[in-house]
Amino acid sequence: MAFSRFLFLIVMLFSLGWSASGHAASKTSASIVGTWYGAHGKSITFKKDGTINYHGKKYYYAVSSGGFIQLKGKKSDLTIPFLLSKGKLTLTEGGVMTVYTRHR
Repeated sequence: MAFSRFLFLIVMLFSLGWSASGHAASKTSASIVGTWYGAHGKSITFKKDGTINYHGKKYYYAVSSGGFIQLKGKKSDLTIPFLLSKGKLTLTEGGVMTVYTRHR
């Protein structure tokens, strides 16, 4: 199980066009880990193990330095444009931007 998760993440990283060194992707991925809070009490937690619970479903995630978060679930996949700037995470879904902040 752990090996298949690892293999899946490696395949996703290369399919998103990241370089073999992955320096930019690693910095972005590491900086997004944690719990982010949005309006109306919504929160998203990016875990170090590469998983996220998003809209009540468990996904594996990969973050590209090109501004996309790729979510892979059992029955569905999502690609979400994002911007990480000045301590704020902005996700865009269906043309709607949601801003999240992380409390440290």
